[in-house]
Amino acid sequence: MARKDDILKNFLTHELLESKYELRNEDLPTTVREALNSDIPIVKAIALIIEGLEKSPSATDNELRNSILQFLNTAI
Repeated sequence: MARKDDILKNFLTHELLESKYELRNEDLPTTVREALNSDIPIVKAIALIIEGLEKSPSATDNELRNSILQFLNTAI
Protein backbone atom coordinates (compact mmCIF):
# COMPACT_ATOMS: atom_id res chain seq x y z
CA MET A 1 0.00 0.00 0.00
CA ALA A 2 1.32 3.46 -0.90
CA ARG A 3 2.14 6.00 1.78
CA LYS A 4 -0.71 8.29 0.75
CA ASP A 5 -3.16 5.39 0.96
CA ASP A 6 -2.00 4.72 4.53
CA ILE A 7 -2.49 8.39 5.39
CA LEU A 8 -6.01 8.27 3.93
CA LYS A 9 -6.84 5.16 5.94
CA ASN A 10 -5.64 6.82 9.15
CA PHE A 11 -7.84 9.85 8.55
CA LEU A 12 -10.93 7.90 7.55
CA THR A 13 -10.77 5.58 10.55
CA HIS A 14 -10.51 8.41 13.05
CA GLU A 15 -13.29 8.18 15.63
CA LEU A 16 -14.39 11.78 15.08
CA LEU A 17 -15.05 11.20 11.38
CA GLU A 18 -16.76 7.90 12.09
CA SER A 19 -19.13 9.44 14.62
CA LYS A 20 -19.81 12.81 12.98
CA TYR A 21 -20.27 11.57 9.41
CA GLU A 22 -21.47 8.05 10.26
CA LEU A 23 -18.96 6.50 7.89
CA ARG A 24 -19.12 2.73 7.63
CA ASN A 25 -15.96 0.75 6.93
CA GLU A 26 -17.52 -1.02 3.96
CA ASP A 27 -18.31 2.35 2.31
CA LEU A 28 -14.77 3.70 2.65
CA PRO A 29 -12.29 3.65 -0.22
CA THR A 30 -8.93 1.97 0.28
CA THR A 31 -6.88 4.17 -2.04
CA VAL A 32 -6.61 7.90 -2.67
CA ARG A 33 -7.57 7.28 -6.31
CA GLU A 34 -10.85 5.68 -5.19
CA ALA A 35 -11.42 8.45 -2.63
CA LEU A 36 -11.08 11.12 -5.31
CA ASN A 37 -14.07 9.52 -7.04
CA SER A 38 -16.11 9.16 -3.84
CA ASP A 39 -19.65 10.50 -3.54
CA ILE A 40 -18.99 11.39 0.12
CA PRO A 41 -17.78 15.03 0.22
CA ILE A 42 -15.59 14.69 3.35
CA VAL A 43 -13.83 11.65 1.88
CA LYS A 44 -13.11 13.42 -1.39
CA ALA A 45 -11.94 16.58 0.42
CA ILE A 46 -9.47 14.58 2.51
CA ALA A 47 -8.26 12.82 -0.65
CA LEU A 48 -7.71 16.18 -2.37
CA ILE A 49 -5.59 17.38 0.53
CA ILE A 50 -3.51 14.21 0.63
CA GLU A 51 -3.04 14.20 -3.13
CA GLY A 52 -1.94 17.85 -3.06
CA LEU A 53 0.56 17.29 -0.26
CA GLU A 54 1.99 14.08 -1.68
CA LYS A 55 2.58 15.30 -5.24
CA SER A 56 5.98 16.59 -6.24
CA PRO A 57 6.40 19.50 -5.78
CA SER A 58 3.91 19.81 -2.95
CA ALA A 59 0.99 22.17 -3.36
CA THR A 60 1.16 25.36 -1.35
CA ASP A 61 -1.28 26.03 1.46
CA ASN A 62 -3.03 28.60 -0.70
CA GLU A 63 -3.40 26.18 -3.61
CA LEU A 64 -4.82 23.51 -1.29
CA ARG A 65 -7.24 25.96 0.30
CA ASN A 66 -8.48 27.13 -3.10
CA SER A 67 -8.85 23.57 -4.34
CA ILE A 68 -10.85 22.47 -1.29
CA LEU A 69 -13.03 25.59 -1.29
CA GLN A 70 -13.80 25.16 -4.98
CA PHE A 71 -14.72 21.51 -4.46
CA LEU A 72 -16.88 22.17 -1.40
CA ASN A 73 -18.69 25.07 -3.06
CA THR A 74 -19.68 22.84 -5.98
CA ALA A 75 -20.34 19.64 -3.99
CA ILE A 76 -22.58 20.97 -1.26
